[in-house]
Formats: sequence, C-alpha cells, structure tokens
Amino acid sequence: MKKLSLLLALGCGWLMLGSVFTSCDGYDLMDKDPDWLGSSIYDYLHSNGNYTYTDALITDLGYDDVLGKTGSKTLFVADDDAFQRFFTKNYWGVSSYSQLSTAQKKLLLYGSMINNSCQVAYLSSSEGPTEGDCMRRLTSSSVYDSVPLIAPKDMPNTIYWEKFRKTNKTIPCFEDMSTPPMVHLIEAYLKNKLITDEDVTFLQNNVKRNPGDANVNGIIMEEQNIKCSNGFVHKMAEVMTPLPNMAQLIHQNPNTSEFSRLIERFCAPYPVSRDVVTEYNRIYGTQYDSIYQKRYFSLRSHGGETLDLTPDGEPVNGTLKFDPGWNQFFSQSSVLDSHIALQENMGVMLVPTNAAMDNYWNNGPGKVLKDRYGTWDNVPDKVISKMLNVNMLNSFVNSVPSKFETVLNDANDTIGIKTSDVDSVYMACNGAVYFTNKVFSPVAYISVHFPALVNETMSVFNWGIEQLGFEVYLNSQNSYYSLFIPDNDAALNYVDPCSYGKVSTQLFRFHFKENAPTEQEKVWASIWNYNIQTGEITDSIGEADYNQIRSRLKDILDYHIIVGDILDGNTYYKTKGGGVIKVVDAKSGTNGMKIYGSLQEDLNRPVTVSEIYSNMGNGKTFILHEEPLMTTNKAVSTVLKEHEEFSAFWNLLESSPFLETKHVIGTEQHGCATENISLFNTFNYTVYVPTNSAIEALHAANKLPTWEQVDMAETDEEKDSLSNEIELFLKYHIQDNSVYIGMGNDSAKYETAAYLVEDDNLLYQKLSAISSNDGIKIIDQVGNTRNVVKTPGLYNIMVREYQYDNADATRASNLYTSSFAVIHQIDGCLQYKQDKTAAKGRKGGKK
Repeated sequence: MKKLSLLLALGCGWLMLGSVFTSCDGYDLMDKDPDWLGSSIYDYLHSNGNYTYTDALITDLGYDDVLGKTGSKTLFVADDDAFQRFFTKNYWGVSSYSQLSTAQKKLLLYGSMINNSCQVAYLSSSEGPTEGDCMRRLTSSSVYDSVPLIAPKDMPNTIYWEKFRKTNKTIPCFEDMSTPPMVHLIEAYLKNKLITDEDVTFLQNNVKRNPGDANVNGIIMEEQNIKCSNGFVHKMAEVMTPLPNMAQLIHQNPNTSEFSRLIERFCAPYPVSRDVVTEYNRIYGTQYDSIYQKRYFSLRSHGGETLDLTPDGEPVNGTLKFDPGWNQFFSQSSVLDSHIALQENMGVMLVPTNAAMDNYWNNGPGKVLKDRYGTWDNVPDKVISKMLNVNMLNSFVNSVPSKFETVLNDANDTIGIKTSDVDSVYMACNGAVYFTNKVFSPVAYISVHFPALVNETMSVFNWGIEQLGFEVYLNSQNSYYSLFIPDNDAALNYVDPCSYGKVSTQLFRFHFKENAPTEQEKVWASIWNYNIQTGEITDSIGEADYNQIRSRLKDILDYHIIVGDILDGNTYYKTKGGGVIKVVDAKSGTNGMKIYGSLQEDLNRPVTVSEIYSNMGNGKTFILHEEPLMTTNKAVSTVLKEHEEFSAFWNLLESSPFLETKHVIGTEQHGCATENISLFNTFNYTVYVPTNSAIEALHAANKLPTWEQVDMAETDEEKDSLSNEIELFLKYHIQDNSVYIGMGNDSAKYETAAYLVEDDNLLYQKLSAISSNDGIKIIDQVGNTRNVVKTPGLYNIMVREYQYDNADATRASNLYTSSFAVIHQIDGCLQYKQDKTAAKGRKGGKK
C-alpha cells in the first residue's frame, strides 16, 4: 500500500511501472531508469563494498552487463562475512574464492537468482496470482551449469550400470534433466497451508521461527526488499547454495548410506537426446557421443509419468512411489499445469539412519526379511520397494508435525510418526528429508498376503492382489482375515464360472511370466474345454485377454478372503464377495483340514491346506496347492428341480414372473447361465422352502391359491389378486443375507423380498432368524416359529446365480454380476400377515 500511495503521488504515468514491484510477472522495466528507483542491482552491490565476493561472481560469469542494466531480476545475496564463514565449512570442500570452479560459481549466482522482480510478500504467490500458494520457484540456473562426471567406482552396484563399470568408463551424467527450484517458506504461504511456527521450528532443527521470518533454502532472510531499478535484492544470513534433490541429499549423508544403497537399486543411466549432447559438447568443448541422465524407476517421474522400463526397454521388477531425483517433483498425480503444481507443494522422505536400519533388520519387523533372504542384497526389488515406499510421502504440506496424525501407511492407517522419531530435518529442492531413528515398516510385511509377496510359487495370486488394488484392504490392521492363497500349481485348475452358460465348461490355466514386456502381461491364461465331472481337459481354445484375467482373478480374490478366523470352531464362513465356504476338520491343520467351495461341495472334492501361516499381523494365511476354491454352477431353480421334496415350492416359482434367463436393465441385456431369480440383486440371500405337505395344506385350506386357480379366474381383478397372493408368498420366503447352520450363533431381523405399499411407501416385510451350529429358527411377522429341517441334502445348499456381459450367455467373456444364496427346507410356511377367512368358491384344484 505504501508503494501504491507513492506511485499515485508521483502520478498515474508511473502506475504501470510500479506494478512490477507487486508481482513476479516477468515484465522488464523500461530502458530509462527514473531517478527515484535508485541504482541497478549490480551498481548497488558493487558500490556497497560489503559484497565483493558476489561482485566477483557477477563479473567472472560476465553477468555484470545484465544486472547493471534495466531488466527484471531478484537476487538473494550474502555479504562478505557470510562468505568467509562459507569458506571455512562447505560441502564442496573449497576454502577460498580462488578454489571455486566455474560450475560452482554458476550454482552460487544463478541458483540464488529469479528471472522476475519479487518482493518477499509476493514470493508466496503462484501464477494467477494465487496468494499464499507458492513455496518453490525456479531459479536462473540451467541444467548445464553443473553436470557430474561419474567414475565407475561411484556408480551404483547394479546391472544397469554394469557395462560402464566393466569398461572402467567415466560418463557425463545429469543428476536430473530439470533445473532445481529454490524453496522458500514465507508467512502468507504458511498461514494459507496451516503450517504453524512450531512446525517451521521443527523443520529448522529447533531454531525458533519468529512471525514474519522469511526462509529461503533453509537460510533466514536478514534484510528484505532492497529496491533497485531492475528488481530486488534480499540479503541472506548465510551463503545460499542450490539445494540437492532428495536422492542426492540422502546419498551425501554417511549416516544414511544403507537406505541410500537401497534407493540406488532403482536408478539407471538413460541416454539423453542428440540435441542435449550437442549443446553439452558446445558448452564444455568436448566430443562425447553419448551423455546420460540418472533416473529412478517410479510410479511418478518426470511430468508425473510412470517410469517402469529399463534403458533397454525391459520391465523393471519394482518401482518407487516417486522419483526422489526428480528436481521438479510435484505432488498431484494429475494436474493441468505442472509448473503451478511444482510451486504449491513438494514431497517428504522418512530416512532412517544406519543404526536404525541395523536394528530393524536384526530385531524389528525387518527380521522376517533377514530370516528369508539373509542379506539386504538378496531381498527382491518388488519386496524392498514396499518398505521404501511407505517412507516416501507425497505431500510436504500434509506431513508437518501438526498434521502427523494424518500421515498414512500402506494400509491407509496412521503411520504413527512422532517428532521424537526425527533426529534432524534437511530441505531438498524437491522435498524435505526427515532423518529418523526408526524404520517405518510397511504393513505389507505383517499382512496376510505377505507369503504371496515373497514366495515366487504364489506369484499369480500376488500379481492379482497388486493389479486389482487389494493391497490396502488386506493390509488393514483393523480387521482379522483368513486368506486362502492358491499357489501357481493350483492356479492351473480354475473352472471358469463364465462358461457355465456355454455348451462346454471351460478351464482357465493361469501362468506367470517374470520377463514379460509389461507388468500387465506377466500373468497370462490359456483356456481349455473341461469335463467338470471327470476332470478331463480336452481342447485348447485360446488365451484370455487382460480384462478376462482381471475379471477372473477378482472373482477368485473375493472368494478367498474371509473376515474372521476360520479356526474358531464353526463350519461355514462368508467371503468378502458374499459367497460361503465350508471348513471341515480344521483342527487337523496342514494336509488334514478340508476346505470346500460350493463347486467342491457339489463334487464332494475338498481342497486340503498345504501350509498355514498362523502369526501374521492381521490374521492367518492358508496355502492351497491342488486348486482354487470355486463356485457352483447350480442356481436356485437347478436345486429345486433336483429334489422332489421341493416340488410344491418349485411349482409355484416355475409359473411366477420371478425367473429369467436374460436380465434386462434399460437397453442392456445380460444373459444368465440358467433360470435365475429375478428378485436377486448382487447380494447374498436365504431361500426357505416349506415342505410339500405344508404348502399343500395351505392350498387345501384355500389360504394359498394355485396357478390353476389364477388361470380360471373370471375377472382380471380376481386374477391379479390371486397372483399377488402367490407372489407375496414366494417373496416372503426369500430373505436378504445368507444364514447357515454351522455359521455360529446369531440372531437378527432380516428384510425379505416381499413388500406392501402404503401411502406410496414400500414397506418391506421382515422375519427373524435365530441361528446356531445346531439349527435355525425362523419367526415370521405373525409369530409363527419354523425350523430348518435337518435332513441331509435339504439344508445348507449353496447356490450362485450369474449374469454375463453378453445377452447371449454362450458368448460371454466376463461376469457382469452375480448373487449367492443358500437353500433350506423348513417345516412350515411363513406368514407376513394374519390369515383372513379362507376364500370361498375358488374353482379348480392344485396345479
């Protein structure tokens, strides 16, 4: 406001000029300097007498002409006293100005310069401008200012660098082909992002922050907004050097060499373009044929893109969450303007000291890796990446101490970091590095799916877990799981439920190919015609595509995950997908306990458990070697037709409108494997089937019409009324939720498919079910108590009904949806309302 008042006082003619000082807009000042603006940046520094080192940098690099004329620059400078302190201790090891190389001089000058004119207050404004939204800003430096020559002895000891080590060849290698930005913490930004003074004190290693302090690259600004004719000068308390990126910072710290060595396993030298080689040779007077840049295999690298191929175009075996060497890292995974995203945020890495790593390996959660692999070097990249990634945080703004409770691990649970876990903090150009005295271990190492992660014989199932995003779910420490893992041999024997509507049942044989061109292609499946009764594999009919593989593996995963402990003494357990499995002889353990999916139950062909992992952090894991657990090809209609004991109920259902072979939703049509219950809707259900005698008694008492009586009705109104009675009767015997004898003790009220309409509201009719391992009692709305008849083969019958992605089930490629159900015979009919006087004069008998 003072600036604006001054400009107004000087006249409107100066208004446009003054605007330069209230933004970082990049506009140059006019050629002629007004007297009141003062000297140029160079003249100010040259005449002051206390900036001789900065003066020398400007002169030696031939930049005096630029900074001595009009333009639009901002310079962060240190006085001679600060330079004297710098020469006594610095990372470069130089003790005097004369020892500085040209590259180091460029880093000192250009790395502390912005190509815009910025007051401190506006450093925190991103383009737009958006006030309080900027913490990083690109400097005047160039990627060519300093390009390391990497000798073989300094290269990571991995196959990607091997050819250079073997030939003892030193190579020019850009640390990153993007310029490093400066990092500034300014009051407006801190307030806007809810970062407290205590947070900044923590970031400054307990150097107290005072309100209004401005911090650039970790250096306090001593004097702000020194106005010059071509920009601003800000005096810094110490010499400001460009910040390294996080990978460099970790590598430079001898106390974190073990963690750095693991990170370096994920990097490789990638050739740069011919234009870059030409420019490098021009600048440095060299004649290199090839020049490289160092990049890290990661889900998010330059431009936010995934880098998962080696320099030779081969797929990598593991990726980091983001590229720690990417100078211009931005936090958002998808943005319209990456430059603005760069300004708004950066990353964080939790980097344990060598002592913390040793303790983790020998005494902590990492011991599970030591016991299996022996050394860190033997741990596969895909396994070690889990630990590295949980210590890589995408958002600096959300990872300061006041927000530690919101920092999540790989299970989306609070990671549990405290300030006492952090020994020191250092800023990098793409993030903050918290050097920690502990290792934050991934939940994956104690999860029920860990055996699949580390065991190559279970790679098909592990691929499915990762491709389908089941990791976070299975990593949850708030649930207790029983997870069945079919090994790769078992994965060769999967009966495809999508083929149940086809002429021949088909078998999927899943295979794992480690060296596939892409991650998506690592699992493939051949398809074979298959006799489900004899187990005979006949003709090969081709290979499954990626979508078919994903569809089948998702169905397998949903049927192999149980929330709960299957060793708790029950027999039936509901799966994640709503199906049910049967467990027999659980106490017999490995090679003794028997597991039935509904298909195995139909065939009386249980699967034995070959190995049990009992001490996982969130449950137990059971390995299957013979075949996966699979679901039946029987629907409700199939079972009712198979049993004479269900014939009366089937007679009613068969002529009802509740059977379909094709499900229609608007213009979509989905073929069914058989006659499905149209009342089912992607859930699990219980179908109570009264005995034939119970239904016949209702017919005889004229309390339940037959379809023959409906056909003989004399008026449409009478026909509708009689039909409605039968339909409500059928609906009231179909209950939401599958309830089994042997599923433990439970008592609950459930809605049925029956509903009445009152005042335009649907009132679903309910019943109560009291279940145990000995039986099930059902209490209807009238108060009648019915019991499940425990005649073998007439209760606990598992069924599943399928809808496919094609109107013609014989041409289906994938499941569209499905519903699970259990069928029980009960000793009487259920009533949702009191009997009225038996209808008189109904014509005809039972159909």
